[in-house]
Amino acid sequence: MDEQELELNYRKRANRTVLLCAVTFCISRITAEFLAYGSNLQNVVKIAIAACIALTGLLFLQRLNLKSLPFIIPFSMYMSYLVSAYTIDSYKYFSSVYLIALIIVIAYFSVKNYLIFIAVTLTINLLLSIFVLDGHPTVSGSVWMHFALMLIGSLMLFLVLYYAISKSNEIDRAFASFGALMRVTPSALILVDKDNKIKYLSRSVTKVLNVREPKNFIDRNFLELFEDKSVKELLDDIAKKRSFYENHQKITINDQVKTFDVFADKMSSDATSGMFFMLNDISEIVRLKELAEQDSLMDSLIQIPNRRSFDKQISQEWNYASRDRVNLSFLMIDIDFFKNYNDTYGHRQGDELLKTAGKIFKSSLKRSTDFIARLGGEEFGVLLHATNSYQANVTAERIRQTIENEVILTATGEKTKFTVSIGVASVIPGAGMEYSFLIEEADKALYRAKQNGRNRVWVTDLA
Repeated sequence: MDEQELELNYRKRANRTVLLCAVTFCISRITAEFLAYGSNLQNVVKIAIAACIALTGLLFLQRLNLKSLPFIIPFSMYMSYLVSAYTIDSYKYFSSVYLIALIIVIAYFSVKNYLIFIAVTLTINLLLSIFVLDGHPTVSGSVWMHFALMLIGSLMLFLVLYYAISKSNEIDRAFASFGALMRVTPSALILVDKDNKIKYLSRSVTKVLNVREPKNFIDRNFLELFEDKSVKELLDDIAKKRSFYENHQKITINDQVKTFDVFADKMSSDATSGMFFMLNDISEIVRLKELAEQDSLMDSLIQIPNRRSFDKQISQEWNYASRDRVNLSFLMIDIDFFKNYNDTYGHRQGDELLKTAGKIFKSSLKRSTDFIARLGGEEFGVLLHATNSYQANVTAERIRQTIENEVILTATGEKTKFTVSIGVASVIPGAGMEYSFLIEEADKALYRAKQNGRNRVWVTDLA
């Protein structure tokens, strides 16, 4: 419910209140005339007709929905009474009608109109008291005392009403803002009382929690929104703690595991008060983040891990080998004369060579723990966990021979071949050693392989 809807609802209630006051007043006035001593039927009929005209006019004004209606109605009522007060000895009863008029203004929750009405009527009343009614033979009692009492009463009523209406308007605005938030927020918001019974649900629970007809869950335990037993236990524990915050909380919704940011807290400092839950579904964000991380760790051309992924992997493998006291072998592979191949056949054909090399490297690795990455350009690296220098040499030779026997066709159908040089280093990580040492030794071995004619494997055993 927004502010416009709140205003419309209040206006409807105010119109009904005013109409009820007017009907009650007219009926009372007709009844009083009928029961009055010396009354006659003609006067009763006149008053009844006047009452019907007044009520019809009121309905018409309410239908027009005039913004000035809160001022028009009580002011007209006041002026009508002043006319009658001048002709008959009823001025001393003026406060009754005046308070009715004030109540009508209050019904519209308009402090501005209330102040205007007070100022205008008391000014008229003051002038009437000075120039007309003071000493009038039909008026009994002290007009000035009557005016003073009405002024003091009006000001006191204003102070009380101003405070009450201001607070009421603040609450209304807060409620309207809260209602707007509950409608548009993508998070599932759940408000519960001290007994954990649902008092309010945001519209988003339909989508986030896959709950149909959320209004059917009002005044029911909020755990009924969930079916999975483990989720109910988690949220029940949160409800007992009365405060909770957790990022990336896994929650099962309709047999589907989703990731949520979960926040819960008390509605006030009172530990026994109600509380609210906010469940923000970040499953899609997490999925996209994981995809982005995977993309950032993959070489887009060859579809194997890149240098960033290699740095991450070798750090983990180094720690595992150090913990288990086993060999970690590293193969540094370089494609021989790749620049010449690129210059001769073009960069597109060079890309095809790199793709072929990547496929052969991956197919030559037999274990799931073996790791291949493109380190940059035509250079590749292979990590072999729990593999000594002899086993690493066997793998390296298998790669070299497969590459040597591979034939790549150009766009014109020409057959081309290429070779690789491989440097192998194997070590059992020790205290004070870093994995950069293994990379440097494999690089030295690769340099030796190139110095000795290329298309060969050179092994350095550091164990």
